[in-house]
Amino acid sequence: MSPRRLPRALFAFALALASAAHADAPQDFILHCQGCHGADGQGVPHKVPAIAESIPRLVAIEAGREFLMRVPGAASSRLPDERLAGVLNWLVERYAGPAALKRPYTAEDVGAARRRPLAAVHRTRLEIAAQLAAAGLASPADY
Repeated sequence: MSPRRLPRALFAFALALASAAHADAPQDFILHCQGCHGADGQGVPHKVPAIAESIPRLVAIEAGREFLMRVPGAASSRLPDERLAGVLNWLVERYAGPAALKRPYTAEDVGAARRRPLAAVHRTRLEIAAQLAAAGLASPADY
């Protein structure tokens, strides 16, 4: 069954599990992500994307959702799949709002994405930026 067609009760259960899995997400973000992305997700212009601005757009399309799991900093982090899924869910809720978390990240999603590392990060970002623009969700100028 496609994750998009989960019965309402099963989706609620999956969301509850994802919420429990990201109870440590703020601390995991501080320890594993904040050094580059900053405490408020502001990034470093022209070097490190501002996740506070990009996450709401990225999770609006499937390629962007996938990209978040596969970027080198996430995919190669020392966090176990479940904890990385928790950080991603927490970031989406924090920067895009709970309604944007239509399909919570799971450890299985993260594990599968990590087995397919991005070989061309910049090219992939450009492709996603084009998809976002086509969807009327223009990226920040320095994305």
